[in-house]
Amino acid sequence: MSLLANFRNFFMKNNFDFDAPEITLYSFHPQLRVFLAAMGIFFNNRESRVRFFWPIICVSLAIVAVTLESIFVHHFVMIKNYSDATECFCYFVLLGIIPFIYVTVLYNKEKILELVEDMNEDFVYISKLTPKYRDSFFQGHLLIYKLCYAWLAFTSAIAIMYISGTVGPLLWMSLIAAQHENSVRPLMFPMWLPEDDPYRTPNYEIFMAFQISFCFIYIQTFCVYVYTEFHILLHYYNLMELVIMDFHVIFEGLDEAVVDLVRADPRRVNVQHALNKRMGRIVRWHLSIFKAVNTVSSVYGPPLVYQVMFTAIALCLMGYQIADKLDHGKFDILFSMLFVGALVQLWIPCYLGTMIRNKGFAIGDACWNCGWHETSLGRMLRSDIIIVMHRSQQPVVIKFTGLPHLQLETFSSIVSSAYSYFNMLRQYNAEV
Repeated sequence: MSLLANFRNFFMKNNFDFDAPEITLYSFHPQLRVFLAAMGIFFNNRESRVRFFWPIICVSLAIVAVTLESIFVHHFVMIKNYSDATECFCYFVLLGIIPFIYVTVLYNKEKILELVEDMNEDFVYISKLTPKYRDSFFQGHLLIYKLCYAWLAFTSAIAIMYISGTVGPLLWMSLIAAQHENSVRPLMFPMWLPEDDPYRTPNYEIFMAFQISFCFIYIQTFCVYVYTEFHILLHYYNLMELVIMDFHVIFEGLDEAVVDLVRADPRRVNVQHALNKRMGRIVRWHLSIFKAVNTVSSVYGPPLVYQVMFTAIALCLMGYQIADKLDHGKFDILFSMLFVGALVQLWIPCYLGTMIRNKGFAIGDACWNCGWHETSLGRMLRSDIIIVMHRSQQPVVIKFTGLPHLQLETFSSIVSSAYSYFNMLRQYNAEV
């Protein structure tokens, strides 16, 4: 019971001091530095060559895996084993994104560090504001914290099921089941060698170690990539909420009578200064949102293009694999979970893209409805309001060369394409 209580306190951050006078990004999200360090981004010794050690290993193993899977696909197609061919091609597509992620992250290291520092400055600044702003902002980040570990648990569960689904039967064969000459030790992924048997010792042990490492590397790389993406986007989504809150109180507590005074009057100067300060914060936050989304687009653009291009194919192949097993009276729980994971990993950026786009337009609505037409103070901010409203008409979207605007419409289109490919593949298989 104590362990469960400790886990709940950790997951809910019950022991965190939300009323501290200064809260930083790194104290609220300690996992962020760890995850980015695994991607080759160090915060202390930023130019250390050690940061390339793990990325080089991961990229090298991913290239080996993709090469092997391409060989297996060719072999299984030639012998007309389309079930194993589609499974291997599915792994080929999944593992192919790993080099894209590491290369783009390392190439854009400075942009990521600058973005993280900007987020930390937001934390420090907002932690010193009134409880209304603090509570809204930190509740949003508490959700990010929970989603991080929920996503980590989900992806880890898939990897654990893959490993246990192979190790379990292996232990059964080794310890309990009777051995006979046709016994074949299981591997997680289909294997083939042109002049040798991959299931004999020591080939089997080598391939088993490689396949376990592939599972770990893929989950670590892809999990961190998706988490970093939605962490940044949700941070600036929360910042949009604060911008809207600022518009609701932009004229609050100010004397309207000063509008009729001369510009040099001290009372009017003080009110004008207060309005400029409030509008200045809105503009600063608003511009930082556009800057951050553009940075996310440039940094994670290549992996996102890969996701959008190949997710339809991956979904099609996973669906075919599940349907093929059902035709033989079996339910492939591993591919079913992998299918759900493939849907979720595409749905996350598309859903966040829609949320941010709509919230960006909501800022323009909040500016229009801030009450500028109901108070004479609106005349003192007329030009600023026009500029912000005009800026708000520009969609806040993730965009990159070859990448459609990521939104739920994109997700729907890709899933529809995957279903069309699936039907074509099933029809072709039935004819063959």
